[in-house]
Amino acid sequence: MHRTAITALTLACALIAAPALAATPAAAAAKPNLRACYDGKCTFTFTKSVKFLVAKKYGLSGWVHVAKEWNDLVGADVIAVWSGGSSAFMGEGTSGGIGKLDFRALAITGKGATVRFTG
Repeated sequence: MHRTAITALTLACALIAAPALAATPAAAAAKPNLRACYDGKCTFTFTKSVKFLVAKKYGLSGWVHVAKEWNDLVGADVIAVWSGGSSAFMGEGTSGGIGKLDFRALAITGKGATVRFTG
């Protein structure tokens, strides 16, 4: 009887966790909400290059572009951020800025990268 209770409890836990596990890949593949970056403060993960507009107070004209690129000089992937004639390249854990806009490379993986814009 004790074994039956443990089996039932294990099955119940699996049924509760299954929807959460199934939802995780879909959420991870979701496109980042870049409209939230207009104020210069956001964090997002991307798998393809992205672009968004920021407020004029950051001194940038046009779109801010963010991409993961291979850098031959350092022999690794870096996060590239550019707008107009300004650009910055960051390895994982490093910070940079263009105009008055600051950001930090939080993670770089084989599939994508995570970046935090701090304004």
